[in-house]
Amino acid sequence: MLSIFRKNSFFNSLMLLVYAIVLQIIPAIWGHQFYDQVPLGGPFTPVFHILLLFVQAVFINKMVIENRLHREIMLFPGLFFILFSSLIPPFWGMSHIHLANFFVIWGLFELFQIYKTGNPAIHIFNASFLIGIASIICPPVAIYLLLIFLGINNLKKMELVHILQIFIGGFIPWFLWITFKIWNGHESDITQVLPAHFGNNFFKFSGSPLDYVYLIVFGVLCLYLLVSFNEIRKKKHIQAQKKVDILFLSLITSLVVLIFHQYLDNSVLLFTVPYIGIFIGLQFSNIRNNGVAEMLHFILFATIIIYQILTYFKFS
Repeated sequence: MLSIFRKNSFFNSLMLLVYAIVLQIIPAIWGHQFYDQVPLGGPFTPVFHILLLFVQAVFINKMVIENRLHREIMLFPGLFFILFSSLIPPFWGMSHIHLANFFVIWGLFELFQIYKTGNPAIHIFNASFLIGIASIICPPVAIYLLLIFLGINNLKKMELVHILQIFIGGFIPWFLWITFKIWNGHESDITQVLPAHFGNNFFKFSGSPLDYVYLIVFGVLCLYLLVSFNEIRKKKHIQAQKKVDILFLSLITSLVVLIFHQYLDNSVLLFTVPYIGIFIGLQFSNIRNNGVAEMLHFILFATIIIYQILTYFKFS
């Protein structure tokens, strides 16, 4: 199956949509309870969820390929993003975190454009503006504005005007949203949005033993990737190394964001999925034995499908 995604073409990218459908079709047919949490609601929610995963996967692959983060042109980062986005039940439905992640990924793509750019103002503003939109959907995501600051400092010499561009870009979505709420007489929404999302109760998390298993699995994945930092970074040119550094900082930032997210369930682990998908995808592309890579991917893929079927019969 992996061989389909070793080349970049329109057909191969379109197969990512088929891949997303296969991994999400059982929860979609099931009508999983998490679909009730999405604004669209009804039968269109699973469709929107699958399309959003597909678009994010394409965007991730575009970011990896255009910024030459790997010596080979392949679609593994987007593929594994979809795979890990389907790993556990809290990911099987649509949530505001999916939407926030989309704008964060887009913001990182804009951030990467400032490298060796004479006038980076538009890209800095765009990156901050997109993070601002994401922070309206999920306020803790505003922490990524600090990542924009660190990213600029890594890719280009930081200047005072860049700080102003970050502030203005991140503030304008909030200004427009607050103005819209006041115009429509919904001032109470303004004061309720931060308490509804911000919190520091993560370490008071309590759940079933299976919930703790999910936390441990993602904790081990993140720890493994952080330990593998030098392995992933080596044998890359300077531009790619700088951008890989930013992606690792993004992974760390996602862990900070989930800690300060008010809702204490495993859906917050979604914040880490884009970066886990990217780095696992890059590592899979480095496996010289294609048979080993195919076998490992098939085990992960089959495990998710079997787990979905077992969960379906458990609650049916």
